[in-house]
Amino acid sequence: MNKFPSRPLARTGLQLSTLGLGAAALAGLYDAVDGATAEATLQAAWDAGLRFIDTAPFYGYTRSEGRVGAFLSGRPRDSYVLSTKVGRLMVPDDSVRPGTDGWADPLPFRPVFDYSHDGVMRSFEASPTASSRRVCNFWFP
Repeated sequence: MNKFPSRPLARTGLQLSTLGLGAAALAGLYDAVDGATAEATLQAAWDAGLRFIDTAPFYGYTRSEGRVGAFLSGRPRDSYVLSTKVGRLMVPDDSVRPGTDGWADPLPFRPVFDYSHDGVMRSFEASPTASSRRVCNFWFP
């Protein structure tokens, strides 16, 4: 049951639910979150009608995008709007430890800032949630 109506996002052709889900906490921001809890949270949000999800490769050092991407993989692409970010390329780094940048249990990657055209394109192409999908990126100065 969709409890949250959708509204058009000007000049995009997209419809956003009036409430969205930010997925940083699902990636362990400050406290670890296991996969089952993250999936149950995503499912509860979906069941409540939320169809706008915000994620980023930085969240849990790719953990959020992986969890959100896995959850959405079986759903019709035109049934949700996903926003992600670019500009922080995630490179493998086994020295990453719990607590790095506030992530309770980050995956072994480290962000490298790159806002160049090539960096933005690499970030997009590496995203498990963005590749081959229509994505809406919001920029706030």
